[in-house]
Amino acid sequence: MPASTANRIPEWLVEHALRPVAIAVVFVLVALLWTFPLQHVIAYPFVFLFFGAIMGSAWFGGMVAGFVAVVLSSMFVEYFFIPPFYSMSIGKESQSFFTAFILCAIAITVVSSARKRAESAVRTARDELEERVKARTAELEQSNRETQESERQLRQLTEAIPQQIWRADALGNVEYCNGHLLSYLGRPIALLQGESFFNIFHALDEPAVRQAWRAALESRNSFEAEARVSNGAGSYRWFLIRAIPQLAADGAVARWYGIHIDIEQQRQAQHSLAEAQDEQSRISHLLSMAEMAASIAHELNQPLTAVVTHAYACREWLREDGLNIAKASATAEKIVQESTRASAVVSRVRALFRKEAQTRETTDMNGIIRGVMRLLRDEAIRRDLSIRLILADSLPKLIVDPIQIQQVLLNLTVNAMDAMAGISGPRELTIRSRQKDVGEAWISIEDHGPGIAEDTITRIFEPFFTTKPNGAGMGLAICRSIVEMHDGRLWAENRPEGGAVFHFTVRTQA
Repeated sequence: MPASTANRIPEWLVEHALRPVAIAVVFVLVALLWTFPLQHVIAYPFVFLFFGAIMGSAWFGGMVAGFVAVVLSSMFVEYFFIPPFYSMSIGKESQSFFTAFILCAIAITVVSSARKRAESAVRTARDELEERVKARTAELEQSNRETQESERQLRQLTEAIPQQIWRADALGNVEYCNGHLLSYLGRPIALLQGESFFNIFHALDEPAVRQAWRAALESRNSFEAEARVSNGAGSYRWFLIRAIPQLAADGAVARWYGIHIDIEQQRQAQHSLAEAQDEQSRISHLLSMAEMAASIAHELNQPLTAVVTHAYACREWLREDGLNIAKASATAEKIVQESTRASAVVSRVRALFRKEAQTRETTDMNGIIRGVMRLLRDEAIRRDLSIRLILADSLPKLIVDPIQIQQVLLNLTVNAMDAMAGISGPRELTIRSRQKDVGEAWISIEDHGPGIAEDTITRIFEPFFTTKPNGAGMGLAICRSIVEMHDGRLWAENRPEGGAVFHFTVRTQA
């Protein structure tokens, strides 16, 4: 037999036989010894003493000890306390009593051992629960320590990165800014929480940033915007603002992490480039006009000379005493031919200086307006003014040259911006589109400038007439020509509340 099996058998005997028997013997002997002196004081003391012994045996020794106590108690009661005394026989008058004693003893054994098992099970379950609670508490404490350590390391990392970093909760409320951001803003985190965070943006940029942030919160997508951010001294710098959501296990947004990237130098470079392009375009336009004028003068020299020569000849034929009507008529016909030739020369030179061939296509007028506004956004920001669009939804499609219409809008819009330069009132440019009549679109450009002088409002569309110190006086004249080529009309008027408004119409072809 293996040694491990030999060791287990004695342990089983001790646990399930020797120990219960010993407990039962001890309790029953104690009850027996107390019965002899107490029987002279009270009647039948053996009943409750032996019941107590049985109960104690079952409680401390289990079911086996309880039944052993029942057997021993029954034997002692039968021998010592039930007539005939000192005999294992039972008289008839005591049989019912003895039977009741045994049944009660068995019941006490069962109840007491069951109660003990239940209490032991409860105690064991309580101890196990306490151990599990302690283990879980230790795990939570360890997890909290790890989380706190991770947050501490993350904060150290954000402080080490030379960028402006912030964190917001799931609702978008800023709850943390690193030292670089707080140092730039010059205000504590308490003044940046909730809606107060939007106070750091320029007044012209704040609505767009707020709208984009709300859209990101609703869609749970990444957020990105360019805006001017105020520093502690009250000046502004351009920043690229980005934020991404951190999602929990259930897919909900747990928090947002954002960063501010300084793009001030990039913006300044873009503005400088745009100004250089504008200057180059203006110089190129002036050079093209000068070249076109020289070309027209060169090409028109011959036909105009011929026209003058033929005019002199015609006059001479008509001055003779005998009028030579035939020769005068022939000379007049030559004048007409040379004039037609001069017109053809002008058309040829215009086509030569046109950037591309004239094309017509079905176009969304509102789309052209929005495209022009995208081109002028940076210019409007540089001039510190805003542009408002009021566009009709039901504007019909037009068959136009989109490049030429875009040039008209650009020219009129830039003129409106120039008109508002240096004013102290509202600096807002409004562009409206609506349908005037069936088959006709009406566009208006309104400014808040000083308006147009009454003595010049009728002349502003004349070629080479200008009110600008360095103007060429051709912009509005070209605009009117383009509009009239599209079967429309261009005119201007002063607004009663101040400023000027330019209107032009374009007749639809589709």
